[in-house]
Amino acid sequence: MWWTRHLFLIGMQIAAFVPYFIGSKRFYKREDNFMRWLAIGIILDLIMTFTPFLVKLPRMQENQGAPWSSILFIAHITCAGIGMFGFIIMFLYLAYRGPNRRYPRLRKFQYVVLFPLWAIGVMIALTNFATKVAFNMRIYDLL
Repeated sequence: MWWTRHLFLIGMQIAAFVPYFIGSKRFYKREDNFMRWLAIGIILDLIMTFTPFLVKLPRMQENQGAPWSSILFIAHITCAGIGMFGFIIMFLYLAYRGPNRRYPRLRKFQYVVLFPLWAIGVMIALTNFATKVAFNMRIYDLL
């Protein structure tokens, strides 16, 4: 089965969701240890992001590449990328300025914008993977 090697990436996406969610929620509610959770989420997200570049993953068809002409693929890359880089920049900013300050707009922005954007981008990729396995077609080819 061509898709078994992709299960690592799927697991990493799900594994990154949990610490991102916990860290984002804890930062929003001004609870302790949010930096640790955000760091774990960022590390898992970076591993998941760079794995396809380091390991050649099998494709449904040999001539398939990244579907850069698909609106859904662009939305996936854009949303997940904004979320990931946003969390990295926010983490570095908080590490530099100190995590215990008030940051009312940043707390709300990351909880209302960054995390949902990242989650939408990941859900597009997970939906694409599920349709490839279940129906042998990519949703990226539809739009």
